[in-house]
Amino acid sequence: MSSWLRYIVMGLLTLTLSVSLMAQEQAVPLKNGNAAAAAPAETGGTEMSSAEMEALKLEIEARLSQFSDDFLQLQLVGSMSLAPDAKLGVNKNFVSVLEGRMNTYNQRYNSLDVMWTTYTQAQQMDIANDDELMTMVANIEALKQSVKDTLDARAGMVKAISDFVNADQFIMSQVAVYKKLYKRAFKLSLLKKLAPQLEKAKAREQLVFEKLQASYDSAKAAAELVPSLQPRMNVLDEQFVVMKSVSEKVQALEYKPLFQRVKDYIMGLAAVSIILLFFSMMIAKYKAYKGKLANLKKVNELMNKQGKDTQYPMI
Repeated sequence: MSSWLRYIVMGLLTLTLSVSLMAQEQAVPLKNGNAAAAAPAETGGTEMSSAEMEALKLEIEARLSQFSDDFLQLQLVGSMSLAPDAKLGVNKNFVSVLEGRMNTYNQRYNSLDVMWTTYTQAQQMDIANDDELMTMVANIEALKQSVKDTLDARAGMVKAISDFVNADQFIMSQVAVYKKLYKRAFKLSLLKKLAPQLEKAKAREQLVFEKLQASYDSAKAAAELVPSLQPRMNVLDEQFVVMKSVSEKVQALEYKPLFQRVKDYIMGLAAVSIILLFFSMMIAKYKAYKGKLANLKKVNELMNKQGKDTQYPMI
């Protein structure tokens, strides 16, 4: 019976010692995942020396500096001017080059972002225990966000240039169409039996002009975002005004008898004549008023001159 008690006591002591050793091992922190676990003095372990800690800090600083240089270089490259010379329009090949360049920049940023996140997470314990390293990480995070903002802004500019090119091509493709459109629509308005065809032509023109309006608005927004597109935008402005005027005339067409057309023509001439007569009267009155002012000025000058030549007796 005593032997059984002895075995039981020895088993309990062994279990207690094992649990104590496991608790001590879990309580010892790991350093950077590279150094051996620091154990208590009674277990025979050793802590990382100050020289080793300094070497590790220098290694982390060097890697962080490399990340900073990489992000700075990407920011400089991404900030290069993308402004095209748009006086004669922008070629689609130029847009393709810009899009390819932005894809390269974004891929480079994504690659750096993944490496940065992986490294800082692996070294987070060592970085968190050092104020200088924490400051470096905070600065690089701000730089990384600045690079992202720069690339996003450049991507927006490239998208605007691409939209402008598409709008430019569509608007200019309709210039010749609109030059002939009014003549064809006017011929359809001359005969009553062609009125259905006229309405169909007006409906088609309205759909085309809606696309023109959307393309024009898109080009205008792009030119506001990319000022170098403004010279070409001035050309689109002129063409759009002409096509808008043609569109309004086409939509106003309808079949009218010959008598009504002659009457409208005469009334139009009469209205123009009245307007011209009114302007002629206004011009004549202005000239007469201007002549009176000139004569009054001459009289005043003559009287002043005579007053200066007059000598009065001195008392």
